[in-house]
Amino acid sequence: MKHQHLWMTVLTLVSSLLLSVFIASPVKAESDLAVMPVLEKSFPKVEEFVAVVEATYHSTVSSRIAAEVIELNYDVDDVVPKGAVIMRFRDEEFQSRVAQIEAGLLADKAQNREALARQKEAASEAERVQQLFNKKLLAKAALDKANADLKAAKARAQATQAQLKARQAQLEESKVQLSYTEILAPYSGVVTERLIELGEMASPGQHLMTGVSLEHLRAVANVPQYLFSTVKLAQDPVLILADGRQINGEKITSIPYADTKSHSFQFRVDLATGIEHVYPGMFGKLQFHVGDEQIQVIPQSAIVQRSEVAGVYVLMDDNRLLFRQIRLGRLMVGEQREILAGLEEGEQVALDPLQASRLLKQSQQEHRHEQ
Repeated sequence: MKHQHLWMTVLTLVSSLLLSVFIASPVKAESDLAVMPVLEKSFPKVEEFVAVVEATYHSTVSSRIAAEVIELNYDVDDVVPKGAVIMRFRDEEFQSRVAQIEAGLLADKAQNREALARQKEAASEAERVQQLFNKKLLAKAALDKANADLKAAKARAQATQAQLKARQAQLEESKVQLSYTEILAPYSGVVTERLIELGEMASPGQHLMTGVSLEHLRAVANVPQYLFSTVKLAQDPVLILADGRQINGEKITSIPYADTKSHSFQFRVDLATGIEHVYPGMFGKLQFHVGDEQIQVIPQSAIVQRSEVAGVYVLMDDNRLLFRQIRLGRLMVGEQREILAGLEEGEQVALDPLQASRLLKQSQQEHRHEQ
């Protein structure tokens, strides 16, 4: 078994040596071979992070009163327009209280009108008595009585006025309580969860229904600490979904607080409104343009992929053609491929790998015949 393993190792080394000789054998190339120099171009520098789509508006409505649910107008997955009545509570008790306070308010208004009229009469009488007293036609006691009556009339008018304001405040409060018997949608959205059934008794603070707005979405990503300042100044964010769609981002918001475990900062990017088939919880990649960088590139069509090895056919200065292994980077805009190693700027690369391969084999055969 040990000898068999040693023999396989020797065969592998020999095969690798023959392949390297085949790849590196220089041969003559014909002049009609289309080539392009390795270029160093300026491309936008992009930082990319895993992101999740979430709803900007996500809320759970709750009850503010204790009442029985008598109407449920929407359920899970229903689209709810803004201001629509989601559910109603039994409101007879609240209606009765409003009617009772309105009746009391009418009585208070009547009392206030009467008190104001008495105050006006007392003021006129006090003025008349004052004039008679000035002419020394009435005693001081009559003047004191008139002034006392006026003071009492004013106090009565002030009391009825205060009672009227208190009653009006009670009416406003009772109307507010009555408005709580209807639960309205705070924004247009979709119901994601219903937490109460028809006929159940709701209590103050009890959660009733949860919904999200599909019109206002944002992408959320966690950015490492060392990139916080760079990404904060980024422009033109783009969300790339799993299906390949690209959605332009708008406003970028950074949360100035790092997670204590991962030491990363959360960034939120608002997405354009009205995007179809994008839902909270979907994931993608969030790209931020953080500047420009110089990258060596060649056309993607010039690259040959042999198993896990990538290479290109290079035309040398002495018109020799050889196959060279390269290390690839990112696929850039315009089907340009980044070259990390294996080529130098200005070297001529064959644009048609098939033609270059045929020329290489033909030259090798001619070289063998000559030998």
